[in-house]
Amino acid sequence: MVKLAEITWTKVHEYLLKNDTAILPIGSIEQHGPHSPLGTDFYIAEAVSNIIGDKTNCLILPIIPVSVSEHHRQFTGTLWVTPDIFRQYIKSIIISASSHGLKKIIIINGHGGNTPSLLEISEELRRQYGIFVAVITAFPPKLDGHAGKDETSIMLHLMPNLISKENIVDTLQHKNLGALPLTKAQRMDSAQFGWDTIDLSDTGVFGGAGKLIKPSEATEKRGKEIFENHLKGIIQFIESIKTINVNELLPKDHK
Repeated sequence: MVKLAEITWTKVHEYLLKNDTAILPIGSIEQHGPHSPLGTDFYIAEAVSNIIGDKTNCLILPIIPVSVSEHHRQFTGTLWVTPDIFRQYIKSIIISASSHGLKKIIIINGHGGNTPSLLEISEELRRQYGIFVAVITAFPPKLDGHAGKDETSIMLHLMPNLISKENIVDTLQHKNLGALPLTKAQRMDSAQFGWDTIDLSDTGVFGGAGKLIKPSEATEKRGKEIFENHLKGIIQFIESIKTINVNELLPKDHK
């Protein structure tokens, strides 16, 4: 494992003589129900990055801890920045890294609320700066919910000491916003709206409208299986992208 923050500038220079790829982990500081720590997304993104960095010998940039989490603001302790500040900050970090020769950045994103902003950055950096940015979620797709069975299982695997098992609560999600029925987290039939977690959940354990989200069913074994299976695909992707010339990944000129 090669962490930028733990080595000297001369060691970074040596790395860049042979490599132009780095990992940038991004987490969040936001509520994860009464049982899981505010740093859950931070810790999982960091764990994923450390493991894949070790397996691929890829440089790991320092983790970004606070991100786009205002939709959790009604739950004490949540921190957030606005999407525009988040985009500018992440963009500036990547441009500074690129100035030293890092042209392929793999973002390990621990928080789904960051995804729209990160994809927007990825497009701009690819088109205007000649930097290829790939965004990979730190979580496997189709988890059962925020602070639900799957996410809690992963934390039981990685950091069981941070889970307050006595505070785990299964939570039935609300079905309506006022008099209007909800069909998804931010949707009423064909209409979408700017949602907050508390629209569906009073505990912060969050999932689909009307569903019972059950972190009580979380197990360390389940978390280990989910986590390790997800890592395999990420490692394969990074090993492949390390060997590709960045020019092959950039868009063609406009005609």
